Amino acid sequence: MKLNYKILWIDDQIEDYIDMGIKSELEIYIDSLGFIPTVECFENGNLAEQSIQEIKYDLILSDYNIEGGDEQGDILIQKIRDGGVFTEILFYSAQPDFDTIAKNLYRDRVSFFSLIGDESFKGFKDKAFNLINHTVAKLQELNSIRGLVMSETSELDNTVEEILLSFLTADNENSQTLKDYISKMIVDSAKSNLKKAEKFNELEPQEMIKSRIFDADKKSRAVNKMVSLVGADGEKFENFYTNYKADVLDTRNDLAHAKSDVIDGVEYLIIHRKGVEHPEKFNQEQCIAIRKNLRKHRDLLRTIRELIIGK
Repeated sequence: MKLNYKILWIDDQIEDYIDMGIKSELEIYIDSLGFIPTVECFENGNLAEQSIQEIKYDLILSDYNIEGGDEQGDILIQKIRDGGVFTEILFYSAQPDFDTIAKNLYRDRVSFFSLIGDESFKGFKDKAFNLINHTVAKLQELNSIRGLVMSETSELDNTVEEILLSFLTADNENSQTLKDYISKMIVDSAKSNLKKAEKFNELEPQEMIKSRIFDADKKSRAVNKMVSLVGADGEKFENFYTNYKADVLDTRNDLAHAKSDVIDGVEYLIIHRKGVEHPEKFNQEQCIAIRKNLRKHRDLLRTIRELIIGK
């Protein structure tokens, strides 16, 4: 999930809608939902079809009667779906028998609106707003929001790093002042953590578990030690920490801080390890592997949890 919300709008008289302010109202509404709005307008279906194959849109709006005999709505729907694009589509028309036509054109995730009557344009806007809400609702589940936060935080982290690196490499009085400030901040933080660490063994178990200095890496190492303490046997328990770190923690950290880039038309994640960039192809196979690893470790931790609770 990204912060951008993109609409493709096809109408050979699109300037009329722009002049009426409808395009601006859509953009303002999308902006009010926290997204960066993009409404790309095309006056014929051929150019739109090309754009649909290159850009992932969240919603498609289209006049049913686009100028040109081979660009009727039914043909356009078929071309879009045949191209493997299943974006929500809203077709509209002012022709009197459009309701009848719409019934014969039913497709999954395709809506229709008849521009008949004095309030037709207001109704059209309301219909578009409702479809925007419908598509956005799918993006507002917890897991999608987590994905958004991870993605955007990664971009923000990269921007912060670029700004700091540019400033620090200027090699002037200000850059040295900033270096001194950062160094002092790190030393102060280390001293503070050392004081906390020296008293860590005095904490109650719940305080210990929730302590920030007891991070995810240390917790997984503790689970690894715990498994050996209870004498758990079996190949699946061997090297728990090593496998968990590689499959879960490192993957999370890579995704949290990676940049996305398109190289020769293929999306890559630019992962930084030990100061070196590693482009890794981001595709369906990688997503499958990530999901399988997460399921594997979820099941293993469930087994360990049952083992410990049963002791």
